[in-house]
Amino acid sequence: MTVSKVYYYERASVFDRTLILLLGLSCIFLVNMKNHCPPCNEKFLVSQHAQNFPSTSGKKHLTSSYEASSGARSGASSEASSGGEDEDEETNDNEEDQEEGGNKKKWKMKGGEKKKESPFSAKPKAQSLDNNGSLQGTKFIKEGSLWKNKYDVVHIMTTRYMQLQPDLMHLGKARNDLMRVFCLPGIVKQTTQEFVWIIFTDPALNKELLDEVVEMIRPYPNILLLGMNNGMNNFREYGWMTNIKHVFSGDLQMLKDYQKASKHRVLLETRLDADDSIFVEMMDSVQEQAAITMGKRAIEHQYHSDKLGKEYRIFCNEHHLEWGYFNPWDKTSEKGHLFGVQHTEFCISAGLTYGYQVGTSKQDLPTVSHHRMSVKIPICKKSPDNRNCLERINARNYKYIMMRSRTPTSAGMLGVIPGQNIIESDTWKQKQDMTWENVIEKNFGVPPQSIWDLRKRLKANMVDILKDALAGQCTKAEFTCKDSTKADLQKLLNAVKENDN
Repeated sequence: MTVSKVYYYERASVFDRTLILLLGLSCIFLVNMKNHCPPCNEKFLVSQHAQNFPSTSGKKHLTSSYEASSGARSGASSEASSGGEDEDEETNDNEEDQEEGGNKKKWKMKGGEKKKESPFSAKPKAQSLDNNGSLQGTKFIKEGSLWKNKYDVVHIMTTRYMQLQPDLMHLGKARNDLMRVFCLPGIVKQTTQEFVWIIFTDPALNKELLDEVVEMIRPYPNILLLGMNNGMNNFREYGWMTNIKHVFSGDLQMLKDYQKASKHRVLLETRLDADDSIFVEMMDSVQEQAAITMGKRAIEHQYHSDKLGKEYRIFCNEHHLEWGYFNPWDKTSEKGHLFGVQHTEFCISAGLTYGYQVGTSKQDLPTVSHHRMSVKIPICKKSPDNRNCLERINARNYKYIMMRSRTPTSAGMLGVIPGQNIIESDTWKQKQDMTWENVIEKNFGVPPQSIWDLRKRLKANMVDILKDALAGQCTKAEFTCKDSTKADLQKLLNAVKENDN
């Protein structure tokens, strides 16, 4: 203090001295609060040690650093999201209905013009999603998130469709028909819709084919049609989204929220071909199985990846049905044939589901083809710690978990021509009517008549379908490129041409 200030303090009354002292202490307290109390700092909106860890009931969670980090640029984020939705709404008004009558045999073509710039396009912008994730060691979800799940898991399903084959019109028409009849009913009739289905297609897909697919999936925001030919290596990493060229249908913000939630929860990834169907309780069944094993451990360790370690779980089915275009027992049949398959020694790719614990990615799994999994990966019931193992999907009150279609639209042609085991099966020859009547619609939500009508349309267009299938062989999009496949296609083409003549 200066001499004058000391003199004033000494001459002051007791009341004045007390007042000065209290003012000084208040200043010191306020400075300390500013420096040490996070809520007093405007840049820090949530404590790293908030006590509300996410519940397993799928209820609303505490606002997190996601909101803190994105709040400053919420205006840009909102514009990016709403821009995509607005474009989708404009498209909905301008789309033409594709009338594919149940008994119509020939598909109508619109000239096969190549799509230039789709009116459905909505390019996602990287800045609309926080790329850094939540605070280290916390598991918060942004309030209002479109992700929700009663088992507190994140479940996605992926399908590849016409990638690098954008202009094979007849093959595309046939695959659209199969998706509509076989695949879509089993998805929309699932007993839970708490998942997203991501369909990857060629960004330059012919507009006529594109319009048909968008028309059938447009009512379902959790079904996304993304224009991209690149693969998705790790859903939890935001980087893969930068490869999306167009969002043709579906809720982009929902996809972002699922990606965000997956960083701190058990992640399930299910594979499905666009011409196969899953039984109507499959998604709920797999989620429940994952929750009582991986999910339970995640909760016990409060979702800390360093405590959980690397953990995966693979779910596959043991029984499936096959619908074949050809009927080996009755050449005049217009229904094709049904055949049941049990496979205790391997897993089929259809419906195959990978479960990743928090902090575990695809790179942490052993590289094993699906037909060798039962040999190379231990069965969960026999695994000492019930981790890093293979578990059969619980079929509940159903027997058949999958129904696979075997038609000439298949890339590998596997099972399209009935094998000797089918031809010689008197059991399945006798079970045809019973299975059509009691299983198909109950298990998969698919009316049998719709399959029979589909077969008529395939038959009427078979020559053109086979020509396209041959042209599409050995492209970069197909994992298989076998001379035997091309030989089978050529054999069928010759037979169909001969029969027509």
